[in-house]
Amino acid sequence: MECLVANVDNMRFDIEIALDEQYGALPLPFTGMDKSTAAVCQFYPRGTCVKGASCPFRHVRGDRTIVCKHWLRGLCKKGDQCEFLHEYDMTKMPECYFYSRFNACHNKECPFLHIDPETKVRDCPWYDRGFCRHGPLCRHRHVRRVLCMAYLAGFCPEGPNCKFMHPRFELPAVQDMQPKEGKKVMITCHFCGEGGHKAIYCNKMPPDVREAQVRQEIEGNSHATHHMNTHNGPPPRAFLSHAGGSGSSTQNQNYRR
Repeated sequence: MECLVANVDNMRFDIEIALDEQYGALPLPFTGMDKSTAAVCQFYPRGTCVKGASCPFRHVRGDRTIVCKHWLRGLCKKGDQCEFLHEYDMTKMPECYFYSRFNACHNKECPFLHIDPETKVRDCPWYDRGFCRHGPLCRHRHVRRVLCMAYLAGFCPEGPNCKFMHPRFELPAVQDMQPKEGKKVMITCHFCGEGGHKAIYCNKMPPDVREAQVRQEIEGNSHATHHMNTHNGPPPRAFLSHAGGSGSSTQNQNYRR
């Protein structure tokens, strides 16, 4: 067809109208039936579905951004009440376990998302302010940026379009930056900077320095133990005399003699 005979942009067939308006859709015989293979209800996102739980179509909420991994295997029992998405969308698939754990996935047709671990590391708020005491051992990302002098002076006319950095002066709460409970904190050697061992067990430390540190730690522990024993001391005589029993009364008589 070389030339346009008539404009068909505003033309709609009856079947299209029937599908959009869900004509002929009968309610479910009973609530709670499996609707995982049904189409998505067009009225539920707009809040105009009057069939409620008896609607034969799936009611999908807009806040679901990750596909349910159990639904992919046909094992999800929550149905529409599931907090994850029951829809095959490649852009909303869950993260690949092997790629996130081992940074490698050998499945060439893996349907899950491969997210770079570097993109999940948060920027260090202390480094953005000018100084981070952890230095290169910080578990957050240190990105070198150029501060905006106009923003530091009080006002930047470029706003969010400025090519320089606008730092945030508030620091996060301590509980937000601490590692989650259940995770072991890695011990860092203060001599070589590597993790997994203390400085007194470092193989890169000279033997004489290591022996001196071990001797110092042993002396410190023995001094602390002796200090505790000195403060504890033997119990007072009055406590022994009132400890109760026939033996204590005999001791009182001996003391009186």
